[in-house]
Amino acid sequence: MGLKTIQRPIKLIIGWTMLIIGIITAPIPIPIGQIVALIGLSILVSESQWVKTKMQQLRRRLPIIGRQLMRMHPYMPRFLKKVIDDTDPTHLAE
Repeated sequence: MGLKTIQRPIKLIIGWTMLIIGIITAPIPIPIGQIVALIGLSILVSESQWVKTKMQQLRRRLPIIGRQLMRMHPYMPRFLKKVIDDTDPTHLAE
């Protein structure tokens, strides 16, 4: 069993955990929940084709999300820019 076969499940577990914790803590006045959720989502998008496809479908179904993300794109850190670009619904196969 190679290192790659161990790393991917660990990254997926960390990504889902961070996303869930971020969603739970999002209502707290300080924006730590949103940051944790976005980091978890970026890990999931980089490791799971299913999550990437679901995000593309969500952005296609709700275009306002895509417009908001594209408006914030220039101000985001590099890892979030990659998530926005990777989940662009124009890359979704019909």
